[in-house]
Amino acid sequence: MSIIILIPALLCATALYFWTPARVLRDVVLPCLLLLPLYYDWKVALLPPLDFAETALLPLGIAMLLRCMRRWRYTWTDLWLVLFVLSNAVALKLQGDTTSSIFALFLGVTKIIFPYMAGKLLIEQVDARAATLGRIATLMAAAMVVGLFELKGLKNPFHLVFYPFFKAHEDVWPPQVRNGLGRITGPYADAELAGIVLMFGFLLTLYLARTYNWGPRFSSATALYFRKSTYVSALLLIALFLTQSRGPELGLIFAVPIALVGRSRDTLKASLIAFALVFVVGGAAYVTLSHYVSTNAPTSDQQETAAYRAVMIQDYLPMAEHSGLWGLGPRFHVIGKYASIDNEYLLVALTQGYIGFASLLLLIGSTVWTMLTAAIYNPERPDRAFAFTLLGIFVGTLVTIATVYLDYQALIFFFLMMGWAQALRVYPVRDSRPVFQQVYT
Repeated sequence: MSIIILIPALLCATALYFWTPARVLRDVVLPCLLLLPLYYDWKVALLPPLDFAETALLPLGIAMLLRCMRRWRYTWTDLWLVLFVLSNAVALKLQGDTTSSIFALFLGVTKIIFPYMAGKLLIEQVDARAATLGRIATLMAAAMVVGLFELKGLKNPFHLVFYPFFKAHEDVWPPQVRNGLGRITGPYADAELAGIVLMFGFLLTLYLARTYNWGPRFSSATALYFRKSTYVSALLLIALFLTQSRGPELGLIFAVPIALVGRSRDTLKASLIAFALVFVVGGAAYVTLSHYVSTNAPTSDQQETAAYRAVMIQDYLPMAEHSGLWGLGPRFHVIGKYASIDNEYLLVALTQGYIGFASLLLLIGSTVWTMLTAAIYNPERPDRAFAFTLLGIFVGTLVTIATVYLDYQALIFFFLMMGWAQALRVYPVRDSRPVFQQVYT
């Protein structure tokens, strides 16, 4: 029954025969990513395990390689991305696990490189920003309407639908309860990862509603007073807080001031205020967190979790410092009291070594620089606002992944953002008159 994993591949391959890759991204791939759980997979023979995302992205990736590469502009970020993907596969190969290294390379291509390519080739370059944003907002809202049933700590509705097809899988993601309420996860596996995805959708919806006047009143419910975008953004924000995940909530505090800079007429002044606010909030958060985790006897689940992460970093940091060029591989020895490494930076340093960690930092640095360049030099105000919105989401995600690992939809949209930023790349126009005068006078 788990062969239903192949349905997105069949839909995507068929759609590519009739539609452009950009339309297939919006109408086939995004629904698969945002409405289907990615923690189920299908494994047969010598093939790598396949999930819904991989089977949807593989035909799209091949189509982009065959039909869209003439629009590709090579940048240094492309190199850092390839190095990041290769470092994971090499780490496994050096551990003597050739099969797993091949599977890791396949996963890196489908879930990291292909989303990056889609962001770089299939949105801005075909003038599909508004259509893509509208599709993302609508699909996330639909997923969260269903996901609200988790509030009472009941089974995840997406789990109830798909688990009968994957009974060989363990119940990896049981209901998560905090403060007497179920934590909203939807099809996004973990509450923290769901928070990252919802932060992405919420801020993009705000931009979409303001810039493109998206979301008139519902045609089928004219009695509703507010515009559609108001209900969608409110739903996504409420769902984000119902994940009860402090990492995404803290990330949102950093993301919102940066995202709002693009709305100001005086971009420089707004930028200074936003970054000063981020600096102050960051300092206050660090001091508060340090005091919060220093208590010897935690008095709440939240305090216990924060202390757990702080001690985890202390225990694993020496291992990361001696992980070598290529790291210890994904199967390094996990200290018994820790179920997982809830810090993406630490996890990469451990598993992919200095090469993987350095390539991740280079990816982050080059993406932030590209977003800032587009935000400052783009002549069109909507484009500047969008660059600041993406920058805010990216910074918020960087803050959040210090508290959780990166996987499933959050991983895919993280690298989609990186590619999307490359499509916004704008170079400052230099005044050529001095050179002209020097040559011709």
